[in-house]
Amino acid sequence: MQTTFKYSIEFYDIRIYNKSGDNMNNNTLAFASNFKALRKKYGYTRAQIAEMFSFSAKTIEKWEYGSSIPSLETLCKVAEFFKVTLDSLVYEPNIKIKYLLAIDGGGTKTEFLLTDIYKKEIARTVLGASNAVDSGIENTKKILEQGIHKVCQGINLREVSLFAGLAGGITGNNKQEINKFLSKFGFACFGNGSDTESVLEIALEDKDGVAVIMGTGIIAFSQSGGRRHRIGGWGYLIDKGGSGFNIGSQAMDSALKYLDGRDGSKILCELIESKLSKPLPDSIAEIHNGGKAYIASFAPVVFDAFDRGDSFSAEIIDSNVKEVAEIITAGLKFLPKDKQNVVICGGLAKRSDILEKYFSKYLKEDIKVQFSKERVVNGALMLAEKIKNGGVNNA
Repeated sequence: MQTTFKYSIEFYDIRIYNKSGDNMNNNTLAFASNFKALRKKYGYTRAQIAEMFSFSAKTIEKWEYGSSIPSLETLCKVAEFFKVTLDSLVYEPNIKIKYLLAIDGGGTKTEFLLTDIYKKEIARTVLGASNAVDSGIENTKKILEQGIHKVCQGINLREVSLFAGLAGGITGNNKQEINKFLSKFGFACFGNGSDTESVLEIALEDKDGVAVIMGTGIIAFSQSGGRRHRIGGWGYLIDKGGSGFNIGSQAMDSALKYLDGRDGSKILCELIESKLSKPLPDSIAEIHNGGKAYIASFAPVVFDAFDRGDSFSAEIIDSNVKEVAEIITAGLKFLPKDKQNVVICGGLAKRSDILEKYFSKYLKEDIKVQFSKERVVNGALMLAEKIKNGGVNNA
């Protein structure tokens, strides 16, 4: 049988040999026992393994007795054959976790945060979008690899607990694909899922309530007794309000109506053209090519126009909050009467000074709406800690 090694030796070489001068000799080697255990687990004889890897049975025996160790190239082939990381093949399995790594990936940016186990920041970086639905799974992997290597420079990844919450991270087969990719790094433990999991951790943790995410998109979850019910979040082509995309799109519409002589907002037009640094009609191709994240980036313009007394912007905010209020009302049906708790997160929550009074208009007086302005990556950090402590099942 011929084995095929899919991953570059350079990839492993960076992780194992070049982190602050660390190399294999700085950790407890356990290749002999690990290799023997894997061989027996899968029912191979030494002779069969020798034939597969083009070595003599005597050489395989030396590996298992610890009197010799294969070359790095052969180690990589053996790790690939047994579907394990190179670290777990070479080192003893027991290691103390010293670091937490949190990743928050979205349609606009991806934030990486590395801390010690006491959540003291060690390194942070922000890279481009990593939504696998929008830009493809290979781009997601590329962003993840770049960010991990950047913030974990000088860190033994076997001492890291990771959680990656990614937009589009559970769509289709993406969770399995990303999980398989992350397993190659040799983290002590890790989990991956949707960015909504990070937001829910910030908003509700294990408490009952409704969490609404008003970011580039819109989605809400009602949580009661550990069970979740989803409301909305079916994509920008379907959802009708409450997202940065909806607000940005309506701002564009109002500005263009003003320009072509219909009833639209002059203030919005001026603010949008100021952001574009050119006339709005000349930017239509750019706007379409930019997609939903680009259009959502104009949502703050609506709040700026509102601050200037623009009635059109007030109408946009009103209609979007009305849509979110309907989502919240639906979510509250799944909660006990004494736990009507609502938390709004995401980029739009930053303008709670404006949104709060509109929610009061459309929700009952006894419903308390809180606005969380905490960074979503901090929710991923909380989940990385739970994974470290065995509190999250990543099956």
